[in-house]
Amino acid sequence: MKLSKPKRRFHQPLIKGIRANISTILLLVSVLFFVFVARVIYSPLLPSIERDLHLNHTQAASFFLFITLGYTSMNLFSGFIASWIGHRSTIFLAAVLVSSATVFTAVGSSLLLMRLGLIVVGVGAGLYPPSGIATASSLVDSRDEGKVLSIHEFGPNLGFIAAPLIVALLLPRIQWRSCLLLISLLGLLIGTLYIIFSRGGKFRGEAPVLRNITQIISLPSFWISAVLLGLGAGGSIGLFSIIPTYLVFERGLDHGLVNTIVGISRIGGLITLLFAGYLVDRFGAKTVISAILLSAGIATAAIWARSQAILIVAVFLQPLLIVSFFPAILTAAARIAPRNFQNLTISLILPIGYGFGGGVLPLLLGWLGDNATFALGFLIYGLMLIAGSALPFLLELKHQG
Repeated sequence: MKLSKPKRRFHQPLIKGIRANISTILLLVSVLFFVFVARVIYSPLLPSIERDLHLNHTQAASFFLFITLGYTSMNLFSGFIASWIGHRSTIFLAAVLVSSATVFTAVGSSLLLMRLGLIVVGVGAGLYPPSGIATASSLVDSRDEGKVLSIHEFGPNLGFIAAPLIVALLLPRIQWRSCLLLISLLGLLIGTLYIIFSRGGKFRGEAPVLRNITQIISLPSFWISAVLLGLGAGGSIGLFSIIPTYLVFERGLDHGLVNTIVGISRIGGLITLLFAGYLVDRFGAKTVISAILLSAGIATAAIWARSQAILIVAVFLQPLLIVSFFPAILTAAARIAPRNFQNLTISLILPIGYGFGGGVLPLLLGWLGDNATFALGFLIYGLMLIAGSALPFLLELKHQG
């Protein structure tokens, strides 16, 4: 189906290029780092929260479902806000909202209040991606889109490293609620620096009106991209959410040691991420996505192994492989519709992909942990990733910038 040409609202900066806009790109990375840490910090804290609040694995894993409910809901409506106040102000609002909600969650006196706080954390985090990706892409020419999105993805990957290491450092000294309060202060600082010093993003997004939504969701490649994002998000944030609980309760490892292992295991991914943009621009997004899903699926299935040596190797190798998935899938998603529709396309795909990978999958793994074994869940999901590696070749990427 041929898409109609939308009203031109895409902002062209005076000077394009990664070097010319590196300060703004790094500020975007910082905001993304914070909103991501605020979402995943509950993973390394989960064993302590379980013990303190007397929760079972399913109840604890539901934390990620509540975050994802807020996240995916706001993804759908973020276009209205971006079309109203612009991408730059939307990004600042995301940082402030996540910071405030984290404080609310930290001081919540009941599980119900904490869950409400988690939903608002997700709402704030859901504001960021469509505006952040649109802003980062607007700073460069299309030939460098894969590269700038790879740099942008340093935010969540640094978050994967920092969250467990922060907990490993702080938890022996302060309570988990105090850890959340410190994270919220970090967010307020980063948000303030962004709104004062950033360039770019001073343009408005496309609102998710029915006509625009219909044009995008009528594309088969949209649904294929959403399924792929769900698989990749599950292989990244979904498994990350549960691995510490699995290693502590099912494999009997020390909590502090587990957080250190999980944090260090993500460091190698930063090196891989440096090459992700080059690989996408050199070999194409479809080939890169397929290779990542196949290799990461094998590593995920290996976490099921009873051998301690294989387990440790798999825990280190799996994030190293999956890390390059997101620059590739986001580049592909940005090219299934006209560039002006980029923020709207992303805001429609994210709820589907992250709804499953970031919310439903951790809950299912938690249920398996209560009723069977976590290990069985890792084996099943590894096989799903392997099967999904054939899907990228069905994508039609007609738009190239």
